[in-house]
Amino acid sequence: MKFLKKASLAAAIAAASISAQAEMVALDDATMSATTGQAGVTIEIDIDATGISIGEVEYKDEGSVLLQNITVKNVNNLTQEIDVDASGNLVIGMSGVTGMEVAIGDTAADATGSKSAVALRSTAGETTELVNNLDMTLNLGNSTTTIANLQAAGNAAALGITGDAATGSVAILANTSIEITDMNVGAFGYTAAQAATRAAAARANGDIADDDAVEAGYASQLANGSAVQVTGLKFYGTGGVGTAATIEQTIWAKGGSAAQGGGVYIQMGQIAGTLDIAGISMGGASIGSVKVSDINLNGMTQRIYGH
Repeated sequence: MKFLKKASLAAAIAAASISAQAEMVALDDATMSATTGQAGVTIEIDIDATGISIGEVEYKDEGSVLLQNITVKNVNNLTQEIDVDASGNLVIGMSGVTGMEVAIGDTAADATGSKSAVALRSTAGETTELVNNLDMTLNLGNSTTTIANLQAAGNAAALGITGDAATGSVAILANTSIEITDMNVGAFGYTAAQAATRAAAARANGDIADDDAVEAGYASQLANGSAVQVTGLKFYGTGGVGTAATIEQTIWAKGGSAAQGGGVYIQMGQIAGTLDIAGISMGGASIGSVKVSDINLNGMTQRIYGH
């Protein structure tokens, strides 16, 4: 009897196991059937008016370079499509977005001026401000980035990759369109700590009234200001304001040391657009405006490497 019970239990377990495996195989077949003929991945991104933020990014060598208080807002239905074609090229397409807002450093919400767009810091922790604030509103046009498989026969020629760019294992072709509708930058300012020190010195020297509120107000003015201010910067296409400028780049890398030519190379193509700066002021007074048209960097190649 005990043997029969054990045999029955074993048979039941075996039957359950076989049944489960059969169901799993059927599910796999159905899943595979449903995905047959489909290709690529689509990613959609939405960022509302509340935005996303990064407190600080630090690049450290011996001393450091800091980017502080980075925010991105109003990204509506940014769509990326990712495919790998028959030659093994990774192709990334991105749809356009209008009204995207990016800000770095001191903003209107930061009344104390405690953040810098770009700050420099020594190994001992002494910090100074290079860029006080940067904010811009931009429209991103459709763009395509192709990471080319240069081992595929004839692929480099088919994609128009020539010269040194065709000698590596991969090359990146980036075609971007962008319009900056408004950008403002303040450079050569003071950190909040520097501003407080200078305000206290000004009070002690009699340059400002001997009053706590006056000293605090002067410190805030220094911390939230900058010696050089660029306002109303626009970057637009050949069709004028309201059209996107186009930018083309080819990026590749070479192995080996810097002496052997190793590093990352960036070859610029034509930038079809106009840079229009409405106002530049220094020391609180305007020095005029600047407009640069027909920018073409087609003959320039940059090499980036460590030392």
